[in-house]
Amino acid sequence: MSETKYSKRQRESLKLWIELLRYSNKLEQIIDDKLRQNYKQNISRFDVLSQLEREKKTGLTVGDLASRLIASKGNITGLIDRMQEDELILKTSRKDDRRSFIISIMDKGLELFNEMAENNAKWVEDALSAIDIDSMSDFTKFLNQVRQNLDLD
Repeated sequence: MSETKYSKRQRESLKLWIELLRYSNKLEQIIDDKLRQNYKQNISRFDVLSQLEREKKTGLTVGDLASRLIASKGNITGLIDRMQEDELILKTSRKDDRRSFIISIMDKGLELFNEMAENNAKWVEDALSAIDIDSMSDFTKFLNQVRQNLDLD
């Protein structure tokens, strides 16, 4: 691949994209490892509990839950079934549509999530400790602008 085929902006864009992917994947792996070591959970389970904690009064349909997940990429049905077996969540049939389900967080899941979330905040803070707060804020604004631009496409 010849460098002359790309403009300076294209080269820098590609470099930034690769670095963002590398950092994101590395941070996700660090958090997943810590969740496994400390709680025998993984980042997908943490992600599910995080979304359900936000909607603890009403729960979410399987489709709504799946659309909100950030880290979970696999079989959502299998994940939900295993988490229900572990009594972290509850899957109940909707009254208006017996083929559809509402997923809710159970007390055991909420307690586990709250403990994991507190430690997750510390782990992420540690991972980003080389960046000062103002730079983090600026970078977050930058990433939000970029994401909004992507969402327009």
